[in-house]
Amino acid sequence: MVQITDALRRILPQRAGADRRELAKEARHFARVLARKLEQLNICYRFPKNQKDFLDKGISRVGFERVVTTPEALYYRVDSMRLPRGVKLADIADERVLSDLSIATGRPVRYKENVRSGAWLIVERDSAACGIIRKLPFSDILDNWPNSSSKSLLVPLGVGANKKLVFRSLAEMPHALVGGATGSGKTRHLHAWHCALLLQNEPSRLRTAFVDLKGGVEANFYRGIPHLLEGGIVMEAEGVPRLLERLHELIEERLIAFRRSGVENIASWNYRNRSEYMPRVVLFVDEMANIMLDKDIKKDSQKLLADITARGRAPGVHVVLATQRPEVAVVPGLIKANLDARCGFRCTDNASSQVLLDDTSAARFDDSTPPGRYIYKRGLDRSTYQSPLVSTQQIRQIVRAVTRGESSESESARVNPEDVFKRSLEIGSFSIRAMYQALDGAVSQRYLRDLAEEYEGQIIEIDSELYVLEPGNGGNIPRKLMPMRGDDLENGEHITHNT
Repeated sequence: MVQITDALRRILPQRAGADRRELAKEARHFARVLARKLEQLNICYRFPKNQKDFLDKGISRVGFERVVTTPEALYYRVDSMRLPRGVKLADIADERVLSDLSIATGRPVRYKENVRSGAWLIVERDSAACGIIRKLPFSDILDNWPNSSSKSLLVPLGVGANKKLVFRSLAEMPHALVGGATGSGKTRHLHAWHCALLLQNEPSRLRTAFVDLKGGVEANFYRGIPHLLEGGIVMEAEGVPRLLERLHELIEERLIAFRRSGVENIASWNYRNRSEYMPRVVLFVDEMANIMLDKDIKKDSQKLLADITARGRAPGVHVVLATQRPEVAVVPGLIKANLDARCGFRCTDNASSQVLLDDTSAARFDDSTPPGRYIYKRGLDRSTYQSPLVSTQQIRQIVRAVTRGESSESESARVNPEDVFKRSLEIGSFSIRAMYQALDGAVSQRYLRDLAEEYEGQIIEIDSELYVLEPGNGGNIPRKLMPMRGDDLENGEHITHNT
């Protein structure tokens, strides 16, 4: 039997300002409560009488191998490698079990499971909801924008339980479904993503479109921005099929150009054809239900959206769909299957959460949940975040800022990346700082970061020789161009860049 007290000796250092002794005492108390309650619920192993001896008491309980305490919540990592006989993690994650644990502790208790960090029981404290701050100003995102790990189309997911800001590239998703009840914060989430994309991309690198059939208030902010696709603001239903048809044609045109040039995606094309640079395109749809429940435009729109989301990744066309009615009729399986990233805000019923996240977790957010709280799911990545809050005034300021920069020449259009990569070979690495100094400030560090992220893992041709830009470790080891070996090409073992 795993002794809980052994695990509690490894409590990590506490955050500044927390009373370490009180937190440790509280952690021990709730560890005992959780273990005893699980035992009462028969989530344990009870030894038969003939197996008892003087060293055990006839019961093997669920144990915790690690405890992390913060002012917001207490985190108990379940010892999944030594669970009692017959006990599964699914038994602990059961919604009724978590409800019983919450009543026993007098605090909300959640279960979180991740393939990398393991399975955790989380006991909330009084200072925050779900162990996460209740409000994240967009200015905090701008003040803490990543410098060493920027990626093309980076968007802020928000802040998690450890108060760490998290960013992901939309190019990797490559599409997203955002859903939740009215007032849950999903529309502000769209604005945060859109504003972040506008601020980090020149108009020559990015085009956006916005469908808003809720009256046009949200889309109207972006009228006149240089990034806007022609006809890219749609506020009337009849304009939706025309916009989608245009995006469909754009995908066809780019794929034909790729085939003729022998490239596989937009990153490869832009590397080889700097004079014909293709900007990425991001379509935001605020209220999918207004499209799918309109019989006049549903048929054509559904077919076009399904095709765009299925084939848009390689040519650099990305879609972010939002709805307050995540139902099968609104998000049919043909479209949902291509929306790899899911952002589940508070839902009013289990069925809506099931459509969004394939489980009922978004419906378990109660009335005390702050607007902007959501569950992010993509593959094995599943976490709860507080989305950035971008105010109306901030949106207007950002729009003014990007509009004033409309005439500025983009570095991506005037700099030949092959010259940059040649210089990288000369200095022996693709360290951003070293490259910036070697180029005498001819390009910005931001441009170098974007270039490195866009072509990381990509095969690059320099003077008829093939190289791969190998990733660094994010610390002291920078990226580096490595020659391709002949057997790499023959065996198809080289890394290709997913856009």
